[in-house]
Amino acid sequence: MSQQIFADIAGIFVAQVPQEVGLDYSEASIRQVDRLLSALLDEPGRQHDVQSLVLSVGAYLGETTVRSLGGEWRLDEEDIHDSSVLVGGCELWPFRRVRQRLHYGTERPLYAWYEMAKSGASEEIQKLLQGQEQATMIRPTDRDPLVIKVTKNRRSDDGINES
Repeated sequence: MSQQIFADIAGIFVAQVPQEVGLDYSEASIRQVDRLLSALLDEPGRQHDVQSLVLSVGAYLGETTVRSLGGEWRLDEEDIHDSSVLVGGCELWPFRRVRQRLHYGTERPLYAWYEMAKSGASEEIQKLLQGQEQATMIRPTDRDPLVIKVTKNRRSDDGINES
């Protein structure tokens, strides 16, 4: 299985969503996906295939991050839902975030996850690691504080994890 699978899944998701929603792999489109999820989940009596939503929306979130921030996919061949995106040494899990979004609702918006990815792409992360073994960055957003724990890894100079 190659990393192209995520672009393919994201493309299928985009093709299934009405064009007026505006899914164009931009930062703004992530807010649109949040709105779309809210609308889907607010439909009374409608059942959703949660695994399919997690896969489709997670692939779109991750692929948007890869395209916009110059990240790359890290495929977990044992469990595709545990695949991650690397951005500037920061490893982030889009499928986990989508599961959180579905479970907690708007308390865990997708755009806050993307903000974390943007932080990982910045030089700010690398500055945190200078001369330190571990650092924590907390950045407030609308309702969801972002916490990035940064730990130097013995195998490499970056070992950044999302929490």
